[in-house]
Amino acid sequence: MKSQSRLFTSLLLAAACSAMTVMTGAASVRAAASWSAIQQGPGRGPITAPRDPELEKQSAHNLEVAKYYFYKRKPDRKNDKEGWARLNKAVKERLQEIIDLNPTFAHTDDVYFMFGEVHWRSGEPEQAAEYWAKAVKETSDEKLKADAQKRLDEAKAPNKEPNKKG
Repeated sequence: MKSQSRLFTSLLLAAACSAMTVMTGAASVRAAASWSAIQQGPGRGPITAPRDPELEKQSAHNLEVAKYYFYKRKPDRKNDKEGWARLNKAVKERLQEIIDLNPTFAHTDDVYFMFGEVHWRSGEPEQAAEYWAKAVKETSDEKLKADAQKRLDEAKAPNKEPNKKG
């Protein structure tokens, strides 16, 4: 009889412990759910959708090609307006492709800065100022922000004229 009473006591104690665990677990789940609703910061995970690595790679390539065309390529003849127009068009097309296909590109600020540069070189200071303002607003890179702000101030100066090469 003693062994039956010990068994019964053990079972009763085990049932009570498991009931307490279930009740405590449910309470902790409710507490965790309410805590996660107010939790801030990196513990909540990424705020934006992850970027497509292949699309990022393609956009980075297009940006490098646009920079190459802008900074390194020159028309064959010295005062070739059509050559400059073709180069500017090629750069604009590459940059526009980046904006159209990958609007969440990691270096969108560089794209906007380059757009401003090519518009300035094409003799379109209003569009250049618009893109430099976007670059200033978008970037967290202090050097790029300073360069874009400097170019924006130059574009807004009353007696400055862009270099018309195309």
